[in-house]
Amino acid sequence: MSVFESLDTTSEKAVDKAEEFLKYSKKYYELKIFQILTSSISLIFRFAIVGVFLLISLIFMAAFASSAIGSYFNNDTLGYITVALIFILFAFLGYLTKDLIENKVIQSLSKKYFDDEEIL
Repeated sequence: MSVFESLDTTSEKAVDKAEEFLKYSKKYYELKIFQILTSSISLIFRFAIVGVFLLISLIFMAAFASSAIGSYFNNDTLGYITVALIFILFAFLGYLTKDLIENKVIQSLSKKYFDDEEIL
């Protein structure tokens, strides 16, 4: 066997190994993308379902609170305005803390997606 034949078989083996590596890398990344997508969609649906029920309960609690405040002050309009002002206050506080909330969400999601590679 000459040197050139030895180099030829070695380079063919290297090419085969590289193709095999690329094939398995492609499968790995397809599975990783599938995992991230399904996890994200599941998270979105969970938040949506919980959010809908919380919104419905918040509407009923706001109606009850405005009715209770209105009967306390003997003026229904004052009860509705008071509850509306409380909601405006919560919205303003949410606006002030939006950067803090966004940073916490990004940190928790980055831990989940970027530190999760050790499992695979």
